[in-house]
Amino acid sequence: MITKKILLFLSGSICILLSCTETVPFDDFRRTGGNRYIELSNGTTNYELSGDPAGTHVVVLLHGGTIPLCIWDPQIDALRSAGFRILRYDQYGRGFSERVKRCYSRDLYREQLRELLDSLHLSAPVSFIGPSFGGAIAVSFAAKYPDRVRAIVLVSPVLNLFNSESPLVGPLSLLRKPLIGDLAYTLLMRRKIIARGRVLVPGGKKSLCDSSFVRQFTCKGTGHALLSQIRSDTYGDYRKATRKVGHDSLPVLLLRGKNDTEVTDAMIRQVREDLPKCMFMEIEGGGHGAAVEVPEVFNRLVIEFLLQH
Repeated sequence: MITKKILLFLSGSICILLSCTETVPFDDFRRTGGNRYIELSNGTTNYELSGDPAGTHVVVLLHGGTIPLCIWDPQIDALRSAGFRILRYDQYGRGFSERVKRCYSRDLYREQLRELLDSLHLSAPVSFIGPSFGGAIAVSFAAKYPDRVRAIVLVSPVLNLFNSESPLVGPLSLLRKPLIGDLAYTLLMRRKIIARGRVLVPGGKKSLCDSSFVRQFTCKGTGHALLSQIRSDTYGDYRKATRKVGHDSLPVLLLRGKNDTEVTDAMIRQVREDLPKCMFMEIEGGGHGAAVEVPEVFNRLVIEFLLQH
C-alpha cells in the first residue's frame, strides 16, 4: 500500500512539473511559426520544399533526434545553387509538427516520410541526407522502399545504439525506465538535452534556430514524444535494414566528424561492415554536428557525391 501511494505521489508530481514547462497546446504553438503545413494520417507535418520546381533531383534532409528542420540552414543555399530541389520537414514530436498521441516507433517516422512524399507528389526516386537518428530513418525507409531511393548520405548514423559503447547509452537507458525515467527527464535530462542542442544549432545561441529549438519544449506533448521515442524501437538495432540497403547496392556516402565523441569508431566500423560498398570519409574539424561546424567542407563532399547519382 505504501509503495502504491508513493508511486501515485511521484506520478502526480511528474505531471505537475511537466505542466509547468509544457504550457502551449499544439494548435496554438503552430500559429507562432513553421513553414508550410500538411495533414497526414497521423497528424500535421511542418515542411519546406524549395529550389527549382522543375528540378528532377530531390534531396530530402532528415534531422536528428532533437533539433528540428532549421538544423539544415547552412546547407540550403549550397544545395539550391547546385541545382537540387530540397525537402526538409519536422518529424512528429519536434519543431512545428504535431505531438501525436501514439507510440513514436520507427514505423511512425518511416510512414510519415512516405506519406509526405506521396502527398507532395514526389514519386521519382529521391536522395536522403540523414545525420544521427535521421540516418536511421533513411536506412529504414530505403530498406522497405528501395525503388524510391536514389542515393543516401549517412552522417554519424545511430543504427545500433544500445549495443554500442556510445556515451549516450547510459542517459538514454535511464530514460527508458517508466516513472524513474519520467522523473529524470523532468528534473534533469530535459535541461541537458536543451544544453546539448544549443551547442549544435547553426548560428549559435540567440539565433533563430536556437529560439525555434528551445521553444519546441514549451509545446504540450514534447516530453511524451521524446520519452516514447527512446522507449520504442527507434534507437534499436537497424543492422538487418542496413544490410538490406547494402544488398540492394544503393549508393551510400558515410560521413563522420573526426572529433565525434557520440558515434564511436566501433559504431562506424559496424556500419561499414553492413555497407561494404559505401564510400567513407572523415571530416577534419567536425564533431557530431559536422554539417554545422564545418559546413563548407560538408557541403562540398555531399554535393560532389549527389551529382554523381
